Amino acid sequence: MREYCTEHRLNTRRLPFCVCFAGDSGYSAPQGRDSDAVADSDDNNTYASSRKKSLKAEARENNTIIYDKLIEVFRAKKPEEWKKLIVYSVQWPSLASGVFDRIEDIAASKSDDPDEQLELRRFLRRLVSVSDMLAEQKDLLDQFRQSSSMDWESLVARYRASMGADFFEYIELRIRAAQALHKNSRKDDEGMSAEAEALAALGTQLAVLVDAYDKVVSDESALDAASQSFAELLQSDSMETAEAKLDSLAASGKLDPALLLTMAKAYSGVKETDITKEEVKDIMAHLYFKAKEKFASQAPPEARILKFLLSVDSESERMSLLEQAFQPGADLSTTSEDYLHTTPDALLNTIENILTVYDTSKTSTATMMSQASSLMNPEVIERMRQLRDLVRKKYT
Repeated sequence: MREYCTEHRLNTRRLPFCVCFAGDSGYSAPQGRDSDAVADSDDNNTYASSRKKSLKAEARENNTIIYDKLIEVFRAKKPEEWKKLIVYSVQWPSLASGVFDRIEDIAASKSDDPDEQLELRRFLRRLVSVSDMLAEQKDLLDQFRQSSSMDWESLVARYRASMGADFFEYIELRIRAAQALHKNSRKDDEGMSAEAEALAALGTQLAVLVDAYDKVVSDESALDAASQSFAELLQSDSMETAEAKLDSLAASGKLDPALLLTMAKAYSGVKETDITKEEVKDIMAHLYFKAKEKFASQAPPEARILKFLLSVDSESERMSLLEQAFQPGADLSTTSEDYLHTTPDALLNTIENILTVYDTSKTSTATMMSQASSLMNPEVIERMRQLRDLVRKKYT
């Protein structure tokens, strides 16, 4: 193609302008500088167009080679291994449609071999199915990552059906892929990458939320009571009255996970619709987040203290805060801070319970807590073990 274009370009420049247009028409075009300039311009356009077509053809040929290699790799692997291949590939989203089209083209060319044609089309259906499923899981994970953690419970209530074992296996694959990329780029760094840590933390929290959701929905009587409490809450004639009812529910122990789940579903429903007025959405959001805040404040002080201690990186600072936490006094709260205290035995008991659940869950695959344990950041677990040993050694 390139030789033809070059030859055509050179020949055209030697011919009179009239020949390029009409051949035997008898028309004699003027010969001179203007004629040559027009011919040169026309020749350059012809060459550029041919060159562009040549490059496109070359690109298609190169892409076909890439597609064929990928098809060969996928066909050599078991379907269970396709997920890893796709998740680990940065370029798969841009190559997928081309691979699918290439498989269809190959299948169409196998009309003389019906068995191979059938096998190729079956292979195509399976590969498309796996690719689509992973794309959906990526979209769902991205939605959580792009949302405030305050919205996660409502998202779990909305998408629980899509958050099965496959979803958490996808998160694990993403963690491994991020870590593999980190090791390849920084061979001297044995720690977890920031991306892997973020995914592990998010996966753990989502697994815990899903497990809590499942426990709540399994208690029908608690859900019925929560629905009644929520209905009464919505009948309030002002925001002040609604907040007073929340205080009353909290004081009576009725502000429980079942009520939070009911409110999360309602909040998620109004948030995603365009029909509900913005004022109603604002009221629902205010009540839901207020309820979450009150519920969190009901957590045992040792659980809240432990969560805060684990967020501190400095070991010396953790020891200082631990010393403060064991100083007796009244539990106080301000708009920005909580002043809490506990005892060494209570804190140690909380740590032991969490580590027991973690260690037990690692040997089981039947619950979402096992998913949480597999995703939990090992550094956090190690920090918790160190804290346990410190409390045992210094305070018991």
